[in-house]
Amino acid sequence: MKLAKPIIFVFVLLLIFNGSKTFAQEASDQNKPKTLTELKNSIQKILEETKTPGAGVVLVSGDETILLEGFGKADIENNIDVNENTMFRLGSISKMYVALAILKLQEEGRLNLKDKIRDLIPEIEFNNPWEDKFPIRIENLLEHTTGWSYWHFAELGNDDPKPKTLKEALDFCPKARTSKFIPGTRVQYSNVGTSVAAYIVEKVSGMTFEDYVDKYLFKPMGIEHMTFLQSEQYKKSGAKLYDNGIKLKYFNILYRPSAALNGSPKEMVKMIEFFVHRGRMNNYQILSDSSLKRMERSESLPTLSKSELYSRLGLSNSGSSYHGFIYYGHGGSVPGGNADFGYLPQYNMGYSVMINGGEEEVVSRIAGLIKYYQTKDLKQNPIEIDNTTYPITINPSGFYTIIDPPIELYGVLERIKNVHRVWIKDDTLFVKRLMDGGSLAKYIPAGNNEFRSVETKQISLILRNDPLVGYTIGNNLKKIPPIYAYMLIFMFFSFFILLASTIIFGLLRTLVYLIGKQKNKTAWWISLWPVITNSFIFIVLITYSLTVRTRYDSFQILGTVNPISVLFFICGICYALAALWSAHYIFRNRREKMSKILYYHSALAAVMNLIFMLYFISNGLIGIPTWL
Repeated sequence: MKLAKPIIFVFVLLLIFNGSKTFAQEASDQNKPKTLTELKNSIQKILEETKTPGAGVVLVSGDETILLEGFGKADIENNIDVNENTMFRLGSISKMYVALAILKLQEEGRLNLKDKIRDLIPEIEFNNPWEDKFPIRIENLLEHTTGWSYWHFAELGNDDPKPKTLKEALDFCPKARTSKFIPGTRVQYSNVGTSVAAYIVEKVSGMTFEDYVDKYLFKPMGIEHMTFLQSEQYKKSGAKLYDNGIKLKYFNILYRPSAALNGSPKEMVKMIEFFVHRGRMNNYQILSDSSLKRMERSESLPTLSKSELYSRLGLSNSGSSYHGFIYYGHGGSVPGGNADFGYLPQYNMGYSVMINGGEEEVVSRIAGLIKYYQTKDLKQNPIEIDNTTYPITINPSGFYTIIDPPIELYGVLERIKNVHRVWIKDDTLFVKRLMDGGSLAKYIPAGNNEFRSVETKQISLILRNDPLVGYTIGNNLKKIPPIYAYMLIFMFFSFFILLASTIIFGLLRTLVYLIGKQKNKTAWWISLWPVITNSFIFIVLITYSLTVRTRYDSFQILGTVNPISVLFFICGICYALAALWSAHYIFRNRREKMSKILYYHSALAAVMNLIFMLYFISNGLIGIPTWL
């Protein structure tokens, strides 16, 4: 979350702008550091510009560590600098060790990625309506193709300093393990899925996940202090966490295997070496090259895994193109800490960036600098572009929006933010997000319903037939009627206009009532009821903006039972009841003698509140406690 500001402004930013990562990386490329000194100076400059306390940065090439350095402060209050032994929170980089552990057990013949999880761990509750024909397998867990949710606020709000066992953690919120689509047909990032895979490691090995990773991965790699817990070493050398300049306490993540890893720049050198040496460390083959290659490709998407666009979404590991060079790895983010890990297997080099600040954009900018520096002198094989002119066999023209928002509570915003218009002109496919004027993208057909970006020349879009929602663009955009698309946009702008106008008209009518000679109480209530209805929204917005200063605050406020979350729950119900009563009262008194302008405004406000109420209910914002 950003610094406390009026929440309406925050919502506008969420809706109108893209994520910052792509832009940030492009911007960092413009610096083009040609020497290691220039790279370090640029990193320091980014930290100063963004007021990020500190960073640990690692660059490795083959057997040589090019850069192992700390920047800035690990502890502002005590003036402690970051060094190579400073431990940072690595977030979802944790997931890579879950995949490595599973692959290690597979090499030993103790499990198989194709194993059904129902057979392995029947004691773990989950709901897959298609389990008979499309069972969830281990590879679905690690490639995020189970259909399970990203996070529930109840999971994020759980911050118990007493470490839970993995089984206790998985028993906490079983509803998070409900498949929203047929497993293997889409991708939906899921933290709980990775931790279920970690539980399989425990079940098969007879050890806790942390002990297994420490014995069979950390120690053979030469890693001493990396940990999924708040260890004594972390307490001693861990970087303090900051978000918006506010110092945070250690966040005890419910699903430790998915996001709780802590490590230092010195230890990240070992992790990079493991991947660039293809699983071999100190003359010992920890994991085979074939297992790492499986980790770097997708196999759980029967139709999509063959596509260039999805083929590199591997086991807790994904590949992305940087100017034609394919980096593999994973990023991570927790309140007050962000990290990125990447490697180029073909060139035996990699990097890691860790910061003790809350802005993901900072890591993305630094990673962009590093990727430029690492690849500037590499000779790349020319990319063969298929220049064949393919016909567009399916006309996708129309309007689209997101199918499943990552966090269901944000669906009310995500469905509006992701309204896209698609059309064809001169054998070119155009895609534009309506809430972002600068988002126009152009694609040319590349056969098999795939499209190549005009700008990057790479496969960047695919049309596919989803078994539940029909034809989609990519993984998560479904076609919607034009009237629904424009209704979503209209609702967004009219929502803020309604909030402002009801106050103005309500105050105006109150003044008329107070100073006028004729006291028409009914007319006054006709203008007042929309104000009363919207006051519950104002209470939520104002309270949220005053109490949420960091991302951790939002987790605790929305993910636990507390006076504020209960207030939000009550306000939602009161808003719905007031909207219903307001519409009833205004319609019942439609023949009342009063200003037509004031009456029609109140009537319109009542109708719009009914529409908003139905939309909020359909997105789970009313009547459902956020902490459950």
